[in-house]
Amino acid sequence: MRNLTVWRIDKLAKKVGDRVLSSTLAQFSIPLNKEVEDFIRNKALQATKLKSSITYVLVDEDIAEVIGYFTLLVKPFTIPASCLSSTNRRLISRFSEVNEETGNYTASVFLLAQIGKNYAIQRQYQVSGRDLLEVALDKLRAVQDLIGGKLVLIERETERMKLHDFYKANGFKSWNSRYDKNDNVQYDQMIRVIESIA
Repeated sequence: MRNLTVWRIDKLAKKVGDRVLSSTLAQFSIPLNKEVEDFIRNKALQATKLKSSITYVLVDEDIAEVIGYFTLLVKPFTIPASCLSSTNRRLISRFSEVNEETGNYTASVFLLAQIGKNYAIQRQYQVSGRDLLEVALDKLRAVQDLIGGKLVLIERETERMKLHDFYKANGFKSWNSRYDKNDNVQYDQMIRVIESIA
């Protein structure tokens, strides 16, 4: 059985030192998504220290390597009523507010802002995407138990259909799309209801 631990990135930095952690994270590789790679290498620690988002790293203690990471935050999210079936509308109305003028629903959601596994380590030590996602959802369930909340949102580049299929297979549904003019990228917003801790 693997000896895996989840560390909040700033707590790990206090344990091993910023320099050691930065050196370790500089080796983190996600060849197909340089934005996610750049975030863990250059932005995650500072964002966590500022509390603008919180990044967690998954460490395989047996090999002393960061094998994956995810970044979480809470944000308001508007769901157009036209995107909802009557069943989903009833479900979402339980933990959102309805704008009477537009009919749109607004809820506070957990945003899974970044998630990535480290391809720089040997294949037998890599974590599966499904397992890494489950670790992130477990962390959200713990937060949910403390403060409430029901929805988790991810945004993925529309052109990355493999990611769409991955998230769909893991319970996410496409709700909306958004264009980011700064990045010149169209994002598909996918949402999932997270079940409570038993």
